[in-house]
Amino acid sequence: MKKIIKFILITIIFSACIKEVDYKLDFEGSKPVIFAAGAANQKLHAYITQTFAPLTEANPDSLLVNDALIEIYENDLPVDTMILTGAGIYESKIKLKINHKYHITAKSKRFDKIISEPDTVPVAAELLDAKVLKITPEKDTSYSYSIDFIYKFTIKKSVAFPYNDLTINYFSHGNKYEDYIFLSSDNEFIECDDCFDLFENPCSINKGNNIYEIKTKATLYNPDFTAEELDSIQFILETYTSLAAKLCQSGMDIEEYYGNPLPFASNPPVQFSNIKGGYGLFILENIDSMTIILK
Repeated sequence: MKKIIKFILITIIFSACIKEVDYKLDFEGSKPVIFAAGAANQKLHAYITQTFAPLTEANPDSLLVNDALIEIYENDLPVDTMILTGAGIYESKIKLKINHKYHITAKSKRFDKIISEPDTVPVAAELLDAKVLKITPEKDTSYSYSIDFIYKFTIKKSVAFPYNDLTINYFSHGNKYEDYIFLSSDNEFIECDDCFDLFENPCSINKGNNIYEIKTKATLYNPDFTAEELDSIQFILETYTSLAAKLCQSGMDIEEYYGNPLPFASNPPVQFSNIKGGYGLFILENIDSMTIILK
């Protein structure tokens, strides 16, 4: 009998400790969000949407901005107005020039003018050589399939722009499969990915004269093709300004920013933005690539 009374008393005490509390989520009102990116000798592309209030459902299509006036400035002078090419998607008429500084402004009936911080089209690091040293297909005990690769790259560093990313495209039966190389050394405990600075990590060997050699491993888990079905592999070396390092140090990744950017709520605040008066990212790059034919 005493045990039953004690249990009932504990239940009453815990029940009395539960109460509802109103918590207000701050919402600053809808803000424009623009993602604009471009590479040397290519056109600038932009995507515009708006933030929405937290804990609400939003139709992504209704947030897209199709009436924006987006102006491009080259070395602080207006040079182009972007044109609408799809829902919320804009494209420049001009191509970006190496070592030139650009920024954009945008305005719409939905929002006042926003301005990006400037960025410069960098001089590209050169991919002098790329080799596939070994391809090893493996099956584990659960019958899942993976392919292990060992790569070796020789790269000439861009002195003024030492921030780089390596992307890899696999081609099989006319289809392209994109992956991102995470640098890993022979020692599995060494972390080699260092905020886009491929040359200041344990995976890189300085050969002198700004030439670096990188040997790294990569694994594809459950790919849509077998090792024998691979036709070719393309390596893409991307070069950025220090903006890429700032983005990485803030806790964000460029590919993550591009991979799932829209839409998003403005509470909690975004981790990184270089758009004044709104949110988003304006970033420029330069690209060098090399393709290896396997058949």
